[in-house]
Amino acid sequence: MTAPLPLAGVRILSLAHLYPGPFATMLLADLGADVIIVEDPRGGDRTRRFPGHFEALNRNKRAIALDLKSRDGNDAFLRLVRTSDVVLEGFRPGVMARLGLDADTLRRHRPDLVFVSISGYGQDGPMHGHGAHDLSLQAAAGMLRVPPGREHETELPSLVLGDIAAATSAALGIVSALYQRRTQDHAPVVDVSMLDCAVAWMAPYLVPHMNGLAGARLPPQDPAYGVFACADGAQITLSLSGEDHLWRSLCGLLGLDDDLARLDEAARIRDRRRIQDRLRAVIATRARDELMVDLELARVPHGPVCTLDEVADVPQIRARELIVDHTDPAGGTTRYVRQPLVFDGHRTGVSCRAPRLGEHTEEVLQSAGLTAPEIDRVLAR
Repeated sequence: MTAPLPLAGVRILSLAHLYPGPFATMLLADLGADVIIVEDPRGGDRTRRFPGHFEALNRNKRAIALDLKSRDGNDAFLRLVRTSDVVLEGFRPGVMARLGLDADTLRRHRPDLVFVSISGYGQDGPMHGHGAHDLSLQAAAGMLRVPPGREHETELPSLVLGDIAAATSAALGIVSALYQRRTQDHAPVVDVSMLDCAVAWMAPYLVPHMNGLAGARLPPQDPAYGVFACADGAQITLSLSGEDHLWRSLCGLLGLDDDLARLDEAARIRDRRRIQDRLRAVIATRARDELMVDLELARVPHGPVCTLDEVADVPQIRARELIVDHTDPAGGTTRYVRQPLVFDGHRTGVSCRAPRLGEHTEEVLQSAGLTAPEIDRVLAR
């Protein structure tokens, strides 16, 4: 018998699109929450124009299409609120109030509703009304290091850390708010600022800098911390960070001389370029898979550099069942990245693909008690 998922019975209405909201609600849907995406019928979430991106973040959810600017659509949403535990929205501050759907209004329909907002800069402060995407937020949080005059050479980040930080914080905020509602009889309004989340992730850099304290070197400066080319054209990482005993093991494995093996971390960093050149020359004579066997026996931290084609075939990823196949009723199969959490040995799965725009509008509105004529008026919009 399959164990019940931790958030079974929780219903979330999501008005947060693009990246942070869908990522947050994907985590919660995988854990059993009934997530209902509420979209404008005139196109819906703008990431639908990138089918692969939308599919990756919206499995296990239902979707309805409502024109919230119309009276019928607005009234239908309020009816849904009465049967929901959480409303998550991702508009700029003030938009929900203009729609007549702010937290105070919604709580007249569901007093114990958890109301969560994700915005670029939060609900207050001099920039609270500004719009921003991930690049601007990473830059404001100090994540980008661009020497003056080198702007045109800067490689822009491909991983949207500000969006992901906000998504994970929003998911944590929602489960924390639900716990507070249960244990303290209080359902809070949660304000998630993407800039705040990015700054919070920068704490290991900012706290030492602001207080004149010695911080960890990130990334580590040890010459055995980097990416190296192997003889077969494949690449490997070594990730030593000051472990002198592991450095000695690596030197023995690679046949480097004893004088080099006796160097401690500080000495290795002082002579970093010369030592790393030595490492590169030796590693370039070894095939990656053969070298990885020896590195594992020596307990030296390492790993393959994988292309997107190779990730699913990494033995550890296969063993952890992180890549799952879902076959829909029509017979098509889609591969997904599974939720990383495991509860009592039970791994979550994918019960349904990402929904089409408005796919579940009728069934969701029926479950909220709307009559057939009321549903027809909503659909007519």
